[in-house]
Amino acid sequence: MKSKALEVNLSDTRTDVTIDERYLLLLDFFKGYVGIVNRLETFLKELSHPYRNWAFIVNESRHFSLHHFHLYLSEPDGRKVLDLLCDIFNSAFESVSDPEIKSNAADNLMQILHYIAKAGTQGLNVFNGTVTHEIERILALKDADFFFFVCSYYQPDVLVNLMIKTEVLPDEPNLRSALNKFLIRFFDVSFEFWLSQDDPVVWMKNNIDEWRGGPDILTLLAPVSREQIQKQQQALAQIKAMPSDDMNALSALMELTGHRDHIKRFRDIPRQIFSFAPEKTYGKYVKLTFLFYIIHAPGLSIIHREALGDIHRTLITLIGERGDYKKDMVIVDQTFALLKEHKGRYPETVLECIHKIGDAVYNTDEIELINHFIDRSVDHGFQFPDISGTGEDWQIKCNVAHVKNIRVFLTLVARHPKKSKRLLSALISALAVGGVFLRDTDLFPRDITTFLNADIAPVYNLVKQLARLLPTFFNEIGAEGELRDISTRLDELVFRRDRLVHFLRKQSHVESSSRIVDFIREVMMFWRTLNKKPLKPYLPPSIYDEIPTSGKYIDGPHAVFRTLAHNKLKTPADFLAAPKAHIEAIIDKTENATDLDRERVKLMIRFHTLLNEKYGIENLDLANYINTHMSQGLPDPKNILHALGETDMESRIGAILSYMAELKNIILSKEKFAVNESIYHKRHIAVDIPSMYGSYSEAKFDALGMTLRLENVINVLFEDLINSIDLRLITKPTFVKIFSVLTLFRQALALDGIVSNKLDTQLEFLKYAINITTCSFTQYLDIFKGFTRAVADAVNDHFNNLHSLNLINLDNRIGRENILEKYLPEGFDSAANMPNTPAAVKMAKKLDQRVADIFFRDRIATSLGLQQLDVFLNRILNTLFRQSERLTQDELSALLNYDPKAAICSIDAGELFSNNIIYLGNKGLNLIALKRLGIKVPNGFIITTEVFKCLDLIENYIPASNNFQQLVTHMLAQLEKAEGKKFGDPANPLLLSVRSGSSISQPGMLDSFLNVGINEQIAESLSEKSGNPWFAWDSYRRFIQAYGMVYGIHRDRFDDIIKRHKEKAAIKFKRYFTGDQMRDVALAYKQLLLDQGIKIVEAPMDQLFLSIQKVFASWNSKRAKSYRNIMGISNDWGTAATVQSMVFGNRSRESGSGVVFTHSPKLPGDAIRLWGDFTIGNQGEDVVSGLVKTLPISELQREMEGRGVKISLEERFPLVYKKLKNIVLQLIYEEGWNPQEMEFAFQGQKAEDVFILQARDLSLRDRKKVKRFDAAPERLEKIRLGQGIGVSGGAMSGRIVFSLKEIDGFRRLDPDSSLILIRNDTVPDDILEIDAADGILTARGGLTSHAAVVAYNLDKTCVVGCKNLICNEETGFCELNGVKMNTGDFISLDGHKGIVYQGQMKISNHLTSI
Repeated sequence: MKSKALEVNLSDTRTDVTIDERYLLLLDFFKGYVGIVNRLETFLKELSHPYRNWAFIVNESRHFSLHHFHLYLSEPDGRKVLDLLCDIFNSAFESVSDPEIKSNAADNLMQILHYIAKAGTQGLNVFNGTVTHEIERILALKDADFFFFVCSYYQPDVLVNLMIKTEVLPDEPNLRSALNKFLIRFFDVSFEFWLSQDDPVVWMKNNIDEWRGGPDILTLLAPVSREQIQKQQQALAQIKAMPSDDMNALSALMELTGHRDHIKRFRDIPRQIFSFAPEKTYGKYVKLTFLFYIIHAPGLSIIHREALGDIHRTLITLIGERGDYKKDMVIVDQTFALLKEHKGRYPETVLECIHKIGDAVYNTDEIELINHFIDRSVDHGFQFPDISGTGEDWQIKCNVAHVKNIRVFLTLVARHPKKSKRLLSALISALAVGGVFLRDTDLFPRDITTFLNADIAPVYNLVKQLARLLPTFFNEIGAEGELRDISTRLDELVFRRDRLVHFLRKQSHVESSSRIVDFIREVMMFWRTLNKKPLKPYLPPSIYDEIPTSGKYIDGPHAVFRTLAHNKLKTPADFLAAPKAHIEAIIDKTENATDLDRERVKLMIRFHTLLNEKYGIENLDLANYINTHMSQGLPDPKNILHALGETDMESRIGAILSYMAELKNIILSKEKFAVNESIYHKRHIAVDIPSMYGSYSEAKFDALGMTLRLENVINVLFEDLINSIDLRLITKPTFVKIFSVLTLFRQALALDGIVSNKLDTQLEFLKYAINITTCSFTQYLDIFKGFTRAVADAVNDHFNNLHSLNLINLDNRIGRENILEKYLPEGFDSAANMPNTPAAVKMAKKLDQRVADIFFRDRIATSLGLQQLDVFLNRILNTLFRQSERLTQDELSALLNYDPKAAICSIDAGELFSNNIIYLGNKGLNLIALKRLGIKVPNGFIITTEVFKCLDLIENYIPASNNFQQLVTHMLAQLEKAEGKKFGDPANPLLLSVRSGSSISQPGMLDSFLNVGINEQIAESLSEKSGNPWFAWDSYRRFIQAYGMVYGIHRDRFDDIIKRHKEKAAIKFKRYFTGDQMRDVALAYKQLLLDQGIKIVEAPMDQLFLSIQKVFASWNSKRAKSYRNIMGISNDWGTAATVQSMVFGNRSRESGSGVVFTHSPKLPGDAIRLWGDFTIGNQGEDVVSGLVKTLPISELQREMEGRGVKISLEERFPLVYKKLKNIVLQLIYEEGWNPQEMEFAFQGQKAEDVFILQARDLSLRDRKKVKRFDAAPERLEKIRLGQGIGVSGGAMSGRIVFSLKEIDGFRRLDPDSSLILIRNDTVPDDILEIDAADGILTARGGLTSHAAVVAYNLDKTCVVGCKNLICNEETGFCELNGVKMNTGDFISLDGHKGIVYQGQMKISNHLTSI
């Protein structure tokens, strides 16, 4: 892969370079040497470039100096050319601070002098002046720079020795004097240096517990002792007294020991120690100690690597040699004691020693020894980042040994991860408490790959804990792609003149690390607040001082960020969470800013997003990240993208976890995958910062990086999932849901390396508990107590027990300066400044506690699902404990079996219980079926018998009540959305019906409410907005009447009120009331309730819940129980409650309601004939309650029944009739339904105005054989009293009765006589009278009224809707067509034809088919 960053960098630094005139000599010298000239031009252009690459220059200078030295000897201008090259070396030496480049320049310059000496007489004759000149320049250097020449591979004493041995030293006093001075200073500086070091003899004695070396070893050490150096120093003092050009002085100087010769003596001693040691093992120990001295001596750095190798080899043979790990422990202890004092001065060398010691220890495979070594390593301490700002060289000032420490620990852990948990834990603790600092240029992904190729499976959870702390899971090294484009454009928009932005850009390009995320966040906050102080740690002092707090580069962005803050986008984190389009829309509307300002802010926000995406794992647009960062070695990205798109939360989590399982298989694979690495170094150096660009990719590394990012998504999803579960009320179905969720949590923990047998056991308990009916509440409580103990054990096993030892005595072990600020308790600094005081001791303990609290909280919070699981289980247990405290055992059992999810079902169907007649009731089930068939039914929802079954619990246990109210409120919100109206909103009110609905029909026995949600205010508003006051107040009147009757006010009381108002208005029917008159009626109804002490609920929502409560309560009313007892229906069924939007049959004279039969109960055959009752301008309850005079459905029915009415639905509302018929044809012929009776309403004359309110199988359908009167037609006509609607039965005669008391009396006095109950209309409370009587006659009602249906079901002879019948139940009197009758008088009924006759008649024994 070619690096775009490299291309851009080359472009940025490319300039037209002209070779400096002083270097043209070189071109002239090599003229004609084509191959040489081409390379030379490149070299000279680099030398003349404003951004010189001195490393390149030094290397090329060496090439031209040495490779063509023979030409300089022979050509006339050779000396001038070589002098020029020497000048270049000197310039390089003086211009750079990099010690490596300085050392190379010094070495190359000295090598040239050696070449001249080796060239013999010719060389010195030609270059005599060169040698003298260069030596004098070297002598002019300060001691620190001169020391580079003292340490040079090409030593000064060797140079002079070459001249003396070849006898080519010319008789040139100036040269001899220069060489004499050079050597004197060389030895002077060298001796002073060695004397500044610890005396190796004394050091050895002090660092070996039992010195048994004897004189032989002392003799071996003598050449490197301080005493020997002092003797040489004394000899040097005598030589200094000799003339500087004296050849004898040079000869005497050559007898002294040169710097590298002294180093050679150190190198040779370890090889000889065995020969002088009293015994082999002791010799190894002495050798090891001496090697440690070499390691700790900086002047011996040239042999450090060799010494380290020797340490490694010695330890390998020493540790484990005796087969006694306890003795090896002593060696380890002594070794660390030697290292401890040097870790501050030479931390990297010490770490390398620890590495080598660890290798030897791990080779023994002795667990006790390994543990001991790890303990000593941990006690030794950690190299923390120690970031102290940014220097003028633009580099972050930090502890360079920090990365080395991480690498050494990782390498050692990789030797045997399972045995290295303590060391891995120490690394995690150190990085968490003290921070981590890794640059892109550290190329740490390589270390991650190496580590992942170890056997990490047994410590996978610890590996994950470590990985979450390492901001190194990215593929782009430096700034690549969009990151480079955005940052460059941000800088270039103002021509790199904004110093802050320019520095930010350069940092991201050449010194990038995760710290730049904090830096850019502070820049964004600076643009908002204009407080630049937080920028100080990130900027060189000179740049910080130059940053203004106002001006053309500040004011515009400040205005934009202030506008964003006013729109609740105040922090960088807010920008990561908000949609890009939303942010940019706000920016575009900002005033007091230019287009350039707006563009810069957009780029800055995008820059921050990209940096967060690179170094972070939170707040990512994961789908976009996957599309742009997917490695070829990972599973198919389509799988994870599909998983992220799952709408069901559990399915989404499960799919992501499955993908993560594939990633884990890659991470733990034994296979070593190919590394795709393309790293490029920048061609030039900007302010002495070397940089690199490119990419790194490897399957395990990429899989772990993707895992960390997916974990963050999963944890958010887990939070959303547990928050979506209402745990304020827990029932058995809740346990089923909980088990499903816990299974996901278990899968997540396993993926994170947390395996818990206890957790598995509790899952097994729960699995079987939810599948049996005998598991008690207390057993469930025990199961979840077990879950919490299992999680607590997992936390202890994977966190507390592993890390606690690393989190004590932190102030002494780590030091306050190395602890991240977030861990420091308030007031810590002031107490810490008073050591050994009670306050300081107390604060140290407080520090340990605070660090431990935050550390463990962070580890658990970032683990996969663990914190969410703990929260989930705590919520469950809190609810279970609360339920156990507040409920009896019977209530707990009831609660356990309650299923809130089965409590409510939308009529739109498609839900869990949408086919369950026991839950929904017959009415609800059929409504759902009709809706599915596309037949128009009012929108709404069904409160199932599940609620009825647990009604006491729901009403008396607040969490259950709240849960139910939330379910209803949620369904109501959906209904509001579907209707485009708002329940309780006077401006656009939604009114509801609340009807009962048992599985087995009980017509009229249970309560229903219409127009729920209305009050005076809403009625007034509805009156104005509809333009129909009569309709609004009629609806309110109906609601008040239903409300009052539920509280025990008899219907007659309301009838009396409306009757008086009719008389007052001189009208016969209520439809003739004006709007104001209907309002007076409604308010009179209301006053009746108030006079009776009945408090009227005004709030619509309270009305709704009261209506639901009363519907359910009506199941246990006296009438309902009596009906079920009479009909032999179980009391255990319970009822559902159907809540629907109102359809207003009372809206106008163009609206109405009714009940239609699909088949005529009067005619034979299965032909579809629409039959039934309807009424104009009334609501449905009027028809089924038998409260109004009804009209026939079809013309055929009108003609057959002979009611004397002139209209039918078919004739008056043909489109409504046609729509009903089409529905009937669809149900019976297309869907195969049984014959039906359907309640309907229509709000207008069109087909689309028709709604089916309910449907059930037709009751009046079996045509029985009935008796008839044994009388001639003439006699029948003569005694005929009236015509009604025949419902059931045939001919019968009986006594008139008006009450149950009268029925009981006649049963005793005249048990052989039939009894006929007479009513104006029947209400459900008459069920006992209807059952006790033999026949029923009503003044009002139709074939479909509840009275008719009940009478039919009870096999009673029944005639309803008898015109001109006047009934006074209280006085026991009735009148029909002028004939007055009292209790006990005989009348006769023809239940088939609907005719009423006066007196008692003989009945034929012959049965007639109907």
